[in-house]
Amino acid sequence: MSVNRTAVRRMFVLTLVVGAVACGLLALQAGDDEARAETAAPLATPVWSPRRVPQPIVDAVGAVKLQVALDEVSGGVSACALVTDGNGDTVLAAHSPETPLIAASTVKVLTGVAALATLGPDHVFETAVVAPGGVQDGTVNGLWLVGSGDPIMATPDYASYLTLDPFTRTDPTTSFPALAQAIVDAGVQRVAGGITGDDSRYDDERYIPTWSPSYAEEGHVGPIGALTVNDGFASFPPPEVVPDPAVHAATVLTELLRDRGVVVEEGPQRGGAPADAQAVASISSLPLRDIVSIMIRGSDNLTAEMLTREIGLQVSGEGTTAAGTQAIITKLAELGVPTEGVALVDGSGLDRADVVPCHALLGALDLDEHPELQAVWDGLPVAGGESGTLSERLEGTPLEGNLRAKTGSLNGVTGLTGVIDMGGRPVRFAFLANDSFDEAGGVSLRERAATIISRFPEAPPADALVPGPDG
Repeated sequence: MSVNRTAVRRMFVLTLVVGAVACGLLALQAGDDEARAETAAPLATPVWSPRRVPQPIVDAVGAVKLQVALDEVSGGVSACALVTDGNGDTVLAAHSPETPLIAASTVKVLTGVAALATLGPDHVFETAVVAPGGVQDGTVNGLWLVGSGDPIMATPDYASYLTLDPFTRTDPTTSFPALAQAIVDAGVQRVAGGITGDDSRYDDERYIPTWSPSYAEEGHVGPIGALTVNDGFASFPPPEVVPDPAVHAATVLTELLRDRGVVVEEGPQRGGAPADAQAVASISSLPLRDIVSIMIRGSDNLTAEMLTREIGLQVSGEGTTAAGTQAIITKLAELGVPTEGVALVDGSGLDRADVVPCHALLGALDLDEHPELQAVWDGLPVAGGESGTLSERLEGTPLEGNLRAKTGSLNGVTGLTGVIDMGGRPVRFAFLANDSFDEAGGVSLRERAATIISRFPEAPPADALVPGPDG
């Protein structure tokens, strides 16, 4: 639904109509009051008091003012915006809401919804260790570490590193050392051979071909794979990506076992587990609801990409990005989200070919009546919050603690979608803008838009909206 100047005029006319109806009702009330004047006590509030101005008049005027301000902040850039009431039922203002724009990390809202709807909020990723013939007198004939797509497996040093980043400082992880200890507890004392990493669950395309090389070079995302430890980083900081996440995981497990006195006779490698291998140990991730919240709060790119491939595997049997993005769009449409104009190359929003209209972003957030999807809302970063992409933004402003929204940033791209509650009158919104601004300029732009939205239903004084009978 596109709202332009014509729509603004229509809303102004609506305001006048509502005002006229209200004035008529007040006139009728005045007649009734006169008829009862001889027997009734005097009115505590005069008929024409501003206190009698109906709230719909205030809201309608506030909506017109919001529309004009949103059009102004969106002027000069390619932008879309959509603002609704707290229930998502009433459109308060809109600016080209059906126009697809580069969406950056706001795409993760769509990925999170589709993951929860496809896999279920209680889904866990179980990373298994298997061996042919099992454990015999403390010895195994090699170990295979089989990846299941757990995106948050980490060693203690990497978990500590995450606490240094305001985006991730409260993020839990799946303890990789706990898996090593489970192998020891299973009686393994010697590995006759080495440890083989098996990440055959997904394909082995580590990066989307159209991504900027800087994403890997600067540590924005590690290599994608079904078996990943420490986000695929060999060292940190600065993060240094590994060439093969499965071999890296096998290497880390080898070191952890040797630290626990297990003899591992050969070096790590990669390959598929034998069909007749027996379970030795395993470790399960947190439930998917927690993983999705982590992804949304800190805008974790690798988690989004791994979830995308898992969605593809569950829906079509193909653990590929292409299968996953198609399944995401299909699932959103099944849930009633307007998907016309949505195009996804990945699940994280890193690709500049990911385009989404504002009404699709808000449509996804409006699914909060489904309890199984609540984790998306739970993960929305809070302005000035403890952690997340808004944790150090808007501190000391009225939006601190009152804005919860998913952010999106690339050069020339900015986005924000979520909810603002300034005390009893929450509003939902989506805002995207594309232009030649840098990342800092984009952040400033979206925060100006959020500030404007937070002022609804700002309107002139009530006595200016409904003047007294003497004018």
